[in-house]
Amino acid sequence: MADSSKSGRRESGAGSPQIRLNSSKVSQLEDLEDSLVDMPENSRFSQWRRQSARLRQEKAQQEPEHQGELEGAGEGQPSYGRPRWRIWAYSLLALLLSAVLFVGLVFFSPLLATQNIRVQGASLLDTQEVKSRLSSLEGVPMTRISQEQVASLIGQESLLYGVSLQAQPPHDLLVILHERVPVALIQEGDSFLLVDNEGVTLGKLGSRDEAKLPLLEGGPELLEQPAFATVTQVLASLPTSVLSDLDKAQADSASTITLTMTDGTMVVWGTPEESDLKAKVLLQLMDSVGSEVKVETYDVSSPLIPTVK
Repeated sequence: MADSSKSGRRESGAGSPQIRLNSSKVSQLEDLEDSLVDMPENSRFSQWRRQSARLRQEKAQQEPEHQGELEGAGEGQPSYGRPRWRIWAYSLLALLLSAVLFVGLVFFSPLLATQNIRVQGASLLDTQEVKSRLSSLEGVPMTRISQEQVASLIGQESLLYGVSLQAQPPHDLLVILHERVPVALIQEGDSFLLVDNEGVTLGKLGSRDEAKLPLLEGGPELLEQPAFATVTQVLASLPTSVLSDLDKAQADSASTITLTMTDGTMVVWGTPEESDLKAKVLLQLMDSVGSEVKVETYDVSSPLIPTVK
């Protein structure tokens, strides 16, 4: 009878929510078995169950939409990716505008326009003449002036190794001339050619007194001979104190180089080998003898065994 009553309760409650009364807060039934009871349709529990079922259904309907968004992200066209590309585009545009502004200010703006040109290192050239030839650069931004442009305006390629520039903002430009250095004179008729160690003619003088440089015996033809390079190699090794007192230099051959000082003293140099050592020995001999003793010849052709006559 009890089974039939329980069965009847289950059947009668089949259409409505039921719960088990097996909580510790509920008293145990006499038959020690769980019992099902009917729950009213408007109870809180029933409302909660219906709301939970509705939320699960809505969530199930939204999952395909999220799946489509993920697939779109795999194709490289996510909706949330567009602002990122827009940020990159704005950044690139700002960078381009900054570059254009920088180029305009540096290369075309009068803020760095050349107003004062200074020339340094002019010895063979006249400073004022050089500045006059560079006057066309005034008003040009210093960043647009190149060394080649300055050298072309100056000209005189035979006198210059090159030029270098130093910008001194906001408006000063320093032009440094790297001139060839004259090392000797070569007589040509009644005039004297000013030459450097490479045999380049740097000018023509009417008198030897215009340049305190040694005279190379042999005339202009010496410039085309190997003896010229031999003599200039020796001249380059001489200390300034000796070079300033040198009157003539002569090379009869590559092994016979003779120097003549302004007081008539002869220096037998020999070959150009060991020229640095020979120059040191010659200087020591001159210092040890002194100016009070008259010397006719210094022989340093064998620098380890020099002689004085």
